[in-house]
Amino acid sequence: MTASMLALTSSAIAFVVLLLVVAWLLWRGHDVPVWLTCVTTLLLAAFTLVCVVLLMLPLLRLLEMAVVMWTLVFA
Repeated sequence: MTASMLALTSSAIAFVVLLLVVAWLLWRGHDVPVWLTCVTTLLLAAFTLVCVVLLMLPLLRLLEMAVVMWTLVFA
């Protein structure tokens, strides 16, 4: 398992645990602390950013190859 997969998996697990804590607090009728909301939101943003970057890297490589081929063919 590579380091990026391990980091992505651990952040996903932490995010799911935080969501379960928030759901449990709301189910019991307690107020959710502001810091818990902020941490959950920041973790979601980081997880989304990492997923988008990891998904976009192969597409950017394909775009780069297409530009190089276009340049070689029409130069």
